[in-house]
Amino acid sequence: MSNARKSVVVANGNFVYTDRIRKQIESADRIVCADGGANHLAAVDVTPDLILGDLDSVHPDTLQRFKDVETIKDTDQFSTDTMKIINHELSLGMEELLLLGATGGRIDHALSNLSLLTRYADLIKISIMDERTETLFIKKSITFNSTVRRKISLMVLGGESSVTSKGLRWELDGESQRFSPFGISNEVADSPVTIEVEGSGIFLFKIFEMSDGTPINE
Repeated sequence: MSNARKSVVVANGNFVYTDRIRKQIESADRIVCADGGANHLAAVDVTPDLILGDLDSVHPDTLQRFKDVETIKDTDQFSTDTMKIINHELSLGMEELLLLGATGGRIDHALSNLSLLTRYADLIKISIMDERTETLFIKKSITFNSTVRRKISLMVLGGESSVTSKGLRWELDGESQRFSPFGISNEVADSPVTIEVEGSGIFLFKIFEMSDGTPINE
């Protein structure tokens, strides 16, 4: 079990408060909001440790509700609010970041948040989670335990990478991948799963359901 100091960052995208999401928030050392992400926490009666951003999306009644919460207005237009709060948490020495509310809604916002996994991969353990998927960026390799027949997808969103896997139903043996649907809807055949990457890196999407659509709890 990891003892790394962990911040949960709540952004202003779609936010579904599942039991899995609740447990992630409750286990975090810090809960922080990128601007309008605070609205999501107000709706589920969770108090954050920090609200940071240009404050153009957070509702006035949310700010009133969280009037005793540290709030930092940062109007830098060369960084997104999520980038600003990630940089703030890095400055505090946090060792793990989980982004919530970072998908759904505008596709450009979702892609922007995915790009943050590549931007900060060398600095901190970072991932995105929503009600259906956990998303990670793999630069070199990863090994993880998983339920057999769980759905996973692998996708390159920029550049080119060769990928080798062990433990998947449709194994990859150094195949070169670019941005394409090639790696969608694979599944776990044996646990643990190992994925090795050479090149620009690859996104791993760990879907919270089995190949037949049955939800899983891991």
